[in-house]
Amino acid sequence: MSGIDTKELCARFRKLYMPAVCDAIYHLGLEEHVLPTSIRPLFPDVRMVGRALTLEGRAIEPRISWDEGIKRIQSYLKVFEQIPEDSVIVSVNPNSNVGHFGELTGNAARVKGCAGVILDGNLRDIEGLREIGFQVFYRDLSPLNAIGRWEMVSVQQPVKIGSVTIHPNDVIFAEFDGILVISGATAEEVLIKAEEIASAEMLVRKDMRDGMPPMAGLERHGYI
Repeated sequence: MSGIDTKELCARFRKLYMPAVCDAIYHLGLEEHVLPTSIRPLFPDVRMVGRALTLEGRAIEPRISWDEGIKRIQSYLKVFEQIPEDSVIVSVNPNSNVGHFGELTGNAARVKGCAGVILDGNLRDIEGLREIGFQVFYRDLSPLNAIGRWEMVSVQQPVKIGSVTIHPNDVIFAEFDGILVISGATAEEVLIKAEEIASAEMLVRKDMRDGMPPMAGLERHGYI
C-alpha cells in the first residue's frame, strides 16, 4: 500500500459515507464488522473516524472509600495524557452501573485531538458534552460517579462489543447508520476501494435523478 498516514487516512474516510465503506469491505471479500445498534450517537449528524484506543473497566465490589478510589482510578486518568490525535477511545465496561465517561474527560480528550468515544457503558454530563461538541456513541446513561466503584483493568488490548473484537489501531467509522470497525491492516485498501465506489455512485445518482432505471445504472457504472 501507499503508506497513508493516520491524519490523511482519517480525513479521507470522513469524506465518505457508511454504505460505500461497507460495500468496499464486501467487494474486497472481507467481513463487515458492525457494532450493535443499541450503541447510539450523542450527535446523530456527526461522523466520527479515528484509530481505536481500547480500554476495559470493571466494577469495584463492594464499593471502596473515595480516597482509595482516587488511587485506583489514576491509571485511567493518565491515559488522557497520552491520547494520540485522530484516535477514538473504545471503552468497554461490563456489569457496572456508574457513569464511565463525561464532560470533564471529554474536554481532556478533545484538546488532544481525539475524534470521540465508543462507550459500551454509561454516559453522564450530556449537557457539558453537547456544549463542547464532543461526539460519543454510548449504550446507556448514569449520573453516578465512578470513583470508588469502577476501575480500568486494561488499555490497548483487544476488547469485544457484541460479536466484534476491536484491536488497538483498528479504524472506527461511526455515523447515524452505525458503527463499523475496519481492521488496521486493511484500512488503506478499504479506503481506496470506498473512494472508487463513492465516485461511481455519484454518476449513478445523477443518472437515477435523470430517470435512468437502476438496472441500466448498474450496467453502466458497475455499482448500485
